[in-house]
Amino acid sequence: MKSALLNGLRHAVAGGAVAGCIYALILARASYLFHEDTAVSVAAAVHLQPHNAEYLDRLASWQPDDRKALLERSIAENRFNYNAWIRLGLLAEMQDGDNAAAERCYLQAANVNHMFLPRWTLANFYFRQQRPDDFFHWTRETLAVTPYASDPVFAQMWQMTQDEDTIEAAIPDLPRILLQYAWYLTNSKQYGHIPRAVERLVHLVNKDDAAKWGRDDLLALSEDHMLAAGDLQPALRVWSALKNAGWIDESVPSEQSPLTNGDFRQPFFRHGFDWVINDNPGTRVEQLPDIAELRINFYGDEAEKMVLLQQYVVVAPGARYRMTWRHQSEELSEPSGIAWHLHAVDGGTADIASGDVISANASPNSSWDFVAPASAKAFLLTLEYARALGTTRARGALALKSVTMIQK
Repeated sequence: MKSALLNGLRHAVAGGAVAGCIYALILARASYLFHEDTAVSVAAAVHLQPHNAEYLDRLASWQPDDRKALLERSIAENRFNYNAWIRLGLLAEMQDGDNAAAERCYLQAANVNHMFLPRWTLANFYFRQQRPDDFFHWTRETLAVTPYASDPVFAQMWQMTQDEDTIEAAIPDLPRILLQYAWYLTNSKQYGHIPRAVERLVHLVNKDDAAKWGRDDLLALSEDHMLAAGDLQPALRVWSALKNAGWIDESVPSEQSPLTNGDFRQPFFRHGFDWVINDNPGTRVEQLPDIAELRINFYGDEAEKMVLLQQYVVVAPGARYRMTWRHQSEELSEPSGIAWHLHAVDGGTADIASGDVISANASPNSSWDFVAPASAKAFLLTLEYARALGTTRARGALALKSVTMIQK
């Protein structure tokens, strides 16, 4: 009796093992057919595995006449199949014109899957339906989880409304998204909206991590774009936000004191309202912060005309200013051909220039009194070299100790 039971158990185990092997072969064959991804192979995979939601989902793409039924079968097998819910929603919206059914499907997709695609699908649906409240709710949900660049989301937001408060409320307090938004606004030349995004960003990020969050690249370039376009006020507001958050050490310029880093003690940021050194063949311009000096070397083979140094300045149009500088020249002949210039950024106003920087008087302290052109809004201060007629190219060095500019 005991022997008979053992034999029966052995046969049962053997039968189960055989059945398991057969089932494994069926699974392997079905997987092979599915990954061949043809109309015939996927149908064969579904025949072998009729309850596989993924296979049914894919077969719906190959059999458009049966698409809806196949997607419904896929969901019946796996109600968490968000992709099938989305596709059913698209069928309802685009094919049947049933927006209510489409909305139910999209919402169900977002209910079973909290990642990017269901949320972005809903945002697009409400954009097409022109339902702003729902649209901005789901754009915020999308931005909270998106692993992708967010420009398409931002573009739709601005198409839906031009109201900055509404758009800003839909942007979550995430540094990555705020930085992307500031750069999107830069690329779309919506400079006036950039400061609010940057102010939120710097509030969220510790100053020690500033370099990781765009200070030296995206935000620096954004500043440059704004200033080059003559949008002084947004650029100044962003600069102030960076300064107040400890992201930069440079001072914030004003109409009363337009220059930044005039004592040359802070290493040049080379963007925004700080000094920018221009590299020119035949010259070498170097900052020496330890001794508070800017040194310009001329080797005698430089171009006849070039910009050596520049900085955007906050100058009140039509106001009177005095600019002073302390300098020391080494072996430079007079006239040196080196002078300060004030350019209107819009280019519509003629620039004004100082006298030669080393021949204004015999003292190492020189000055230039000027009236800023009244027709311009933003200005660029440059130090330029132009070979004077009847002279050879400059050879020697100019050391600038400090530069100041004050409104009179």
